[in-house]
Order: sequence, then structure tokens, then C-alpha cells
Amino acid sequence: MVMIPATRVLVVGCGSIGKRHARLLAEAPQVEVLVCDAREENLQAALAEAPGSRGFASYEEALAAEPDAVFVCTPNRLHRPMAVAALEAGCHVMCEKPVADTLENAEAIAQAAAAADTMLQVGYSLRSHAGLRRLRELVEAGACGNIVGGRAMVGTYFTLMCATTPYRMEEENALIVDYTHLLDYLALLIGPVVRVSAESATLGDLPMMPRPNVFSAILTHETGAISQFHADYVQLPQRSMAEVFGDEHVLSYDFQDYELRIYEREKPGYTVERVVSARDDIYRVQIADFLEAIHGDRVPICSAQEGVAALRAALAAVKSAREHRSVELAEV
Repeated sequence: MVMIPATRVLVVGCGSIGKRHARLLAEAPQVEVLVCDAREENLQAALAEAPGSRGFASYEEALAAEPDAVFVCTPNRLHRPMAVAALEAGCHVMCEKPVADTLENAEAIAQAAAAADTMLQVGYSLRSHAGLRRLRELVEAGACGNIVGGRAMVGTYFTLMCATTPYRMEEENALIVDYTHLLDYLALLIGPVVRVSAESATLGDLPMMPRPNVFSAILTHETGAISQFHADYVQLPQRSMAEVFGDEHVLSYDFQDYELRIYEREKPGYTVERVVSARDDIYRVQIADFLEAIHGDRVPICSAQEGVAALRAALAAVKSAREHRSVELAEV
């Protein structure tokens, strides 16, 4: 267990995710919280949710307060300038997913992180989910045998119903950008993705219909395994599942029911493990891992390179759906 010394953490961007981070960081007695947002209403809301925190309307002034670490929770297009400025100021950075809006900007952040004597972690929070951690533990222990594939699925009209900003309705392909964490955990569980074949569509008859609102892809992994990705802004109630298929066991985790099913070859039925991970607890684990990493000389739970890889896979899927062909990640 790493002893965490006093740490000053700046949260920039106080929308829903920024306010959550500020509130949970404020729970840690060793953390001093700074919050920054140009919008006064967002700033005041974050200050109210993180008692004892200090607020800044200017990012430059907030960096001048010499934080040890910065949580970048701004819109994707602002990740590069804010993350790079923080890294160049000597701060450790936790950058929300996706790491950037374009591959060029993502690689610039990764290069800045490599040049700085500090750490960059990409905020794929599902890596901190107890269910996914248990799934990964079983995979790494060899429970599946030879892995032949897997599946990541999310269907969530609920996300649109709860949205506080309209970008999903205005930005094309917001769906796959929102759910790059499915691509991230498929690569984590099965291995790097090397090729994508995808289709997208706008389907159904609903009050809110981003373009597209359905996205599906076949992913070929470096190992030769083949997995499936599906995301839609249609299903209500929300559903989300992660699965890994092997020649000895199949593992299936339901994020809504908190149920891990283990299917053993040639045995009827399945065994069940209940692995609960409340939403705030996921972020508490992510924060704890980040603090332990920066003070314990550990690698981040999700590196800059892994963040870039997830974005590259998403952009390859967009290119594949647009051009109606299979796309190698090396093309992107």
C-alpha cells in the first residue's frame, strides 16, 4: 500500500464528470482540490460539491497555483492544449476518454507525456470496474484456455435522456467516440486490435436520434481472435455486457445485473459470481490508482499509448463504415 502524501489536484472542466471527480477527490483527506471552469454556473456547482475546494475561472491562473496533478475533463477538442500545458508545467495528468478528438492531437499529448518527467493516465473508468477487473483476472489466469473472440455491447437511450450538453445530437459519430472504452477493454482482454470492419446507421423512430445511433464492428486482434463491438443509442432500459470466448471457458459479465457467468466446456449450465461496482466506487478506485501511481512510481492503469490505440480503433471503425470496407489500423 503506497502512502499518499499531501497532493494538490486541479479538476479543469466542471461538467458532470468533472464535478464527480471533484466531489470524490474531496473525500480524500490528503488531497487539496482546485476546480476550474470558464462558466460561472459550472464553477459554483463544482465548489458546492467539493467542500473546501478553491475555484478558478482561468486555466492559466489555476496552473499558477502549482497543482501536483490535473484532471482534464473538458470537451475532447480542448484535451490537447490543456493536457500539454499541464504536462509542460510539471503536473501529472488524468485525461478523460477519449484522449483527444483527433489522432494527431492524441499523439501530441502522448509525445508531451513522454517528454515530461510526469505521468499521464487516460480515464477509461471501466478498467476500475470490479466486474471487469474480475473478468481480466480470470482471463490472465488462463481460465478461458485459448481465446477465440469476445463481445462488447452497450445499448443506452438513457444516456441521451440524461445528457447535460447537446453534442451527441450535433456531432456525427458521437456514439463511437462515447464508447471507445468498449474498444479499450476488448484490446485489454483479448489483445491489440489490428483490423476493423464496421457498419453504422440511423434507425428507429425516437425523439432523439444522433447520426448514427447504431454502430457495429468486427475486430480482428493481433492474436487472430475475432471480437464483436456493438453500441446504440436506442435500447431502453440500458444494457451493457462484456464477454470473452475461449476453448475451455466462456466468461460473460452483465454490467446492469452485476453478474459474471462462467460457462465451462462440456458442462451444462453455468456458475455465477456476483461482482457489484457502484458508479462512485468505480471512480474512487480510479482516483486511488492514479494517486498511488504518481507517488509509488507505478505505471498508470491506462497509458497514453493505450489511449491512442483505442482512439485509433474507433477512427478505423468510422473509416470502415464510411468506405464500406475492412480497414487496417495501420491505415489510420
